[in-house]
Amino acid sequence: MTVYSFANIGAWSEKAKRNAILVARQSIQDVCEDAQRTKSTGGRMPVDTGFLRNSFTAGVDGAALSGDVAYLAAINGLQIGDTFNAGWTAAYARRMEYGFVGQDSLGRFYNTPGNFFMGGAIMRWPAFVAANAAKLK
Repeated sequence: MTVYSFANIGAWSEKAKRNAILVARQSIQDVCEDAQRTKSTGGRMPVDTGFLRNSFTAGVDGAALSGDVAYLAAINGLQIGDTFNAGWTAAYARRMEYGFVGQDSLGRFYNTPGNFFMGGAIMRWPAFVAANAAKLK
């Protein structure tokens, strides 16, 4: 039978907090990398000129960093209770994510299927968390 003292419980609690933030950081990184993975490398992100991919922004608690791997700097400072946000600033990002059929405000016609690069990556969140938690056991 294991006997716990208050010192053991305190150490266990600190380890649990550390592991929770490590799992969260790695899982967020996995989601960002999955969302940014190009179609040519097995992902869902369409790339023509690279403008959409390079318009990626990420930050913690409202602060934003721009660039393809901006999420790495944002994740590094992430703490328990922080809010992580990410997205793309390209004007056509939503159209590339969800698709668009019809005429835009300039009279151009589009028949663009959705790519769901962010939605698909977010749907994998539980699997990323489970895999990263298993690594710390």
